[in-house]
Amino acid sequence: MSHGNFGWHINPDHYGDSHPHFYTRWTRDNYDATGCYNMDCPGYIRVDGAVIAPGDAIHPVSNVPNGPRQSITLRVLKDKRSGDWWVYYGFNKIPTGVGYFPRSLFSYLAEKADGMQFGAFVKSQKALPTPPMGNGALPNGGKGHAALFTDIRFIDQDGNSSPIKEDLPMFVTDKKCHSITHIVHAECFYGGPGGCMR
Repeated sequence: MSHGNFGWHINPDHYGDSHPHFYTRWTRDNYDATGCYNMDCPGYIRVDGAVIAPGDAIHPVSNVPNGPRQSITLRVLKDKRSGDWWVYYGFNKIPTGVGYFPRSLFSYLAEKADGMQFGAFVKSQKALPTPPMGNGALPNGGKGHAALFTDIRFIDQDGNSSPIKEDLPMFVTDKKCHSITHIVHAECFYGGPGGCMR
């Protein structure tokens, strides 16, 4: 399976800290022999002068419950001429191109994508509680309370953008520690305090 991933995560094993970092990850064989995080191997190409590079820490972060909230906008678009998959990133503003996954990295994805996924996950070592997700609040409080995905859109091959209007399948391992709401009006809320044992 070929795929390119990007977003932000907290991964102390990889970075040696507990800060959120912008990341990219790719494979053309479900990580059997190809792929890596960020630019740890040849693959993802960073644009000169990009506002952020894979592996960079993201700051400032939202200060909840009553402090300033930050917004990260992410997009991926396939360039019609080159076939490269461009990654766009915006921190509290309109996203700009920061790099791309070259068409040559992939076999099937070189032509088209047959699906997309978005979400959040946390992990912990065995016998340790899971960390918080999102801003640490369960999504039952709604806007202004929990972390959210907003303005979720599909952009077709002609560049036409349309909001996701129907709910998508969800997977939640333990709703008392982390959860997600259904998609309504192209947005959903997610997060939780963590504390579950593996």
